[in-house]
Amino acid sequence: MIISLGFLGYAYAGYPLLIWGLSRIRCRSVKKDRFAAGVSVLIAAHNEEENLPRKLENLLELAKTEPIREIWVGLDGCTDGTGEKIKGQRAEGRGQRTGRQPAPCTLHPESIIHVLEFEQRRGKAAVLNDLMGRATQPVFVMMDARQRVEPGAMTWLLENFADEQVGVVSGALVYESAAGGVQKGAESYWGYEKFIRECESRFWAVPGATGALYAIRKELCRKIPENTLVDDVLIPMRSVLEGFRCLFEPSARVFDLPTTDFRQENLRKRRTLAGIWQIGRLEPRIFSIFANPIWFQWISHKFLRLLTPFFLLAAVGSVGLMACWNDGMMGRAGIIFWGMIGLLGFSGLAYAAGRRVQSRLLGLLGAFWGVNWALLLAAWDAGTGRYEPKWKK
Repeated sequence: MIISLGFLGYAYAGYPLLIWGLSRIRCRSVKKDRFAAGVSVLIAAHNEEENLPRKLENLLELAKTEPIREIWVGLDGCTDGTGEKIKGQRAEGRGQRTGRQPAPCTLHPESIIHVLEFEQRRGKAAVLNDLMGRATQPVFVMMDARQRVEPGAMTWLLENFADEQVGVVSGALVYESAAGGVQKGAESYWGYEKFIRECESRFWAVPGATGALYAIRKELCRKIPENTLVDDVLIPMRSVLEGFRCLFEPSARVFDLPTTDFRQENLRKRRTLAGIWQIGRLEPRIFSIFANPIWFQWISHKFLRLLTPFFLLAAVGSVGLMACWNDGMMGRAGIIFWGMIGLLGFSGLAYAAGRRVQSRLLGLLGAFWGVNWALLLAAWDAGTGRYEPKWKK
């Protein structure tokens, strides 16, 4: 029990405090300056009929002041109207240029937006590989189709590349509103996660990036296996293995709404966490203390988190055995056992209640339960090879 609780305490409290202290003692400065070159924005999407047109409007508006030279969009076997809507947007740009139809943006969308439509659905990694092979600018900016990029975010992101040691810079995901307790809990948990990433970034590097917004030097962006589940971890970590820093830039913000579909959110978490298990097979050097310059951060931040549900079950089970062997289920160990069972059950109820729970504390309990449930399922997926590189919407 003590060992299991010790691992849990280190993973969730000890490591954050330790990396905070290390970042204060040994803070690595970053040379920052205005980014003078251009960037290629890369977006891989599947069935984003509602989100992608808004995202492109957002990017075209940003391109008036940000160094966006080209936007590459890969449509992965879309079965909705995504392709038709994007073609309509580009046609509006042509109409504006010829004087036939006014458009709100002074840029011509067809001049910087390049759309690749793939009939066969292959998954995000395969689409990104094709986009990376066509993009021409010295820095690639990876984004998802859903989130809104804040004006100025690209400037904050790109000025870090004045430092030659910086290979990747991750933006910060911000939830715009949280209606229920579990959503508020997820928001609080993400705030806790961002604190850790800021400390890791100051100390040296972060083990991964935020998929909603991150930038990488073109020469470091090489093809990844088509079955990759978490490109936003594998691509940055490969640059770290080559000796470059992966930074977290909290001022480069993208905005999203917390999901109200808990089944969909659980599938997303499950797929992402299975992808962390998969990383060890795709890039074994990450687990080598000699090859990985941030091995300590990787093990403490990423790998131990994968094991937390097992530590939790081991702690509960060991307390139950102690109670049976010693003073019975009504003694001190028994009280601890039933308290743990009750807390887990209460957390599960808070998670199941979803938006009906308004308390942030209960929401945190629900979020903790949801994450650990997803961790268990992800371990099963990784062990049985049931993960799927294609989107599930």
